[in-house]
Amino acid sequence: MPLRTVSCRVWTIFSIAGLALVAGCSTPRAPTPPPPVVPTIKPMPPMGAVEDMSIPDVDDGGQYLTPNRGVTANTALWHVRMALNVAALSCRGGTEPAKTQYNRMLHVHKDALREANAAVDRNYTAAYGRGGLQSRELLNTVVYNFFSLPPVQPTFCKAAIEVGAKMLALPSSQLLAYAPEALVALEQPFQEFYEAYADYLRRLAEWQSRFGGTVSVVVSPTPLPPPPLPPKEISAGYVPPANAPALPPLREESGQALLPGATSAPRVNVPTFPITRPAAR
Repeated sequence: MPLRTVSCRVWTIFSIAGLALVAGCSTPRAPTPPPPVVPTIKPMPPMGAVEDMSIPDVDDGGQYLTPNRGVTANTALWHVRMALNVAALSCRGGTEPAKTQYNRMLHVHKDALREANAAVDRNYTAAYGRGGLQSRELLNTVVYNFFSLPPVQPTFCKAAIEVGAKMLALPSSQLLAYAPEALVALEQPFQEFYEAYADYLRRLAEWQSRFGGTVSVVVSPTPLPPPPLPPKEISAGYVPPANAPALPPLREESGQALLPGATSAPRVNVPTFPITRPAAR
């Protein structure tokens, strides 16, 4: 056999043996561990609110539409009074400052509140004639329901007590000028709640999309219908038509709480109009 052929065979044998030796000394790779389990926690509504709640739409300025928008100074003062009346019935605890403040305000600012009520009556009579009382009571109902929204009561009560203290510190002559500012302060907890609820809806949709949850998302805006707008301010010299009946005094004109002797806040059913649909995957 030629020497060259023998050399090739020997080299081939050594090469195969070397590969087998290397293979025998190598350590097998450990299996790839499974990805860590990431806990998925379903977002929950803020402040203990219900899951199927709708919220108002926003206006051009980014504020949520409420029954307090577009009010005159006199209407603002009356809405402040309604808000503080809700607080007097709802904000319980300790010495009940909201109730004490409210009753004190009715006494100290009696004339200013009566004048504001007369001005609001005049506005509704000029705008709606015989339908003035019905239109005013409709807005009043919406305002009371707005300020009675259960999840917001803890933060609303704090704001109401602060506003009540400021109103008692003011002379009656400055009450009308302060009313729009007071109304903004009383409404702020509700604006913050609506924003928190909108953020919850966004996080809920993201949770469903990422983790394939089986929940249904209440889509917003599927907003509450816009609340009625109050009429514009009419001057004190306005004379109603001869056939226009005077609006009878509201229960508040008596200077008493709406529910005298009530020991707890009334049950208020706040209307919502939710539309549910599965979130996009």
